[in-house]
Amino acid sequence: MKMVIQFMLVLFCIISSAIATETAEDIQMEQVESIFYDPPLPVVLIGTIIDDQVNFMTAAWITRLEVDPYLFGVSIQKRHMTHEAIMRNNCFSISIPTTELIPLVDAVGMVSGRDYDKSGVFNVFYGENENSPMVNGSIVSFECEVVNSVSLVELDEDHPSAHTLFICEVKSVWVNENGIIDGALDYETLNPILWTFSPLTYWTLSENQWPCFNADNIELIPEKQ
Repeated sequence: MKMVIQFMLVLFCIISSAIATETAEDIQMEQVESIFYDPPLPVVLIGTIIDDQVNFMTAAWITRLEVDPYLFGVSIQKRHMTHEAIMRNNCFSISIPTTELIPLVDAVGMVSGRDYDKSGVFNVFYGENENSPMVNGSIVSFECEVVNSVSLVELDEDHPSAHTLFICEVKSVWVNENGIIDGALDYETLNPILWTFSPLTYWTLSENQWPCFNADNIELIPEKQ
């Protein structure tokens, strides 16, 4: 029995060593036919007002577009009530929720404001625009004004999930005062949510390990001669 255990330990060490020494060159990439292999995306709440009703929609198709002016791009399905509200008011809010809100974030992403009253789901606050409700206690919230929109696909029977890309300018920023350290957001404390299409799952960030813009990393790339 003792010899068996020793053999298993040796075998484990050999396998672990082989895995540890595997490099990118050893990994074979496989081509797949699927539209669902998306990168991890940040989960946000889009806040709007429609017919005097506060409404929030969970979204993940969002990205920073420009520094000055401060622009975001948000892709919204045309059949959603949030799309209708944005088209009417030309504005909306973006709130980045914490993991503590995952059950509510998940719920408002599954039902429409046409059938459910979402006005009391979150603790709402307002900034300068009464048509852009924001979520109090979120990591950070943005009041946004639409500056352009692009119809990506026409809504029809063949494309029931057609989207509009709304390009918006950030007019004001509201930050959770409990999560600021040395003038920056402490994401380890505030714990934002990530979402993946494959698998359909919410994720969290791990600890901060690698600071970006590290000049030492440039040495990994050879200069042209």
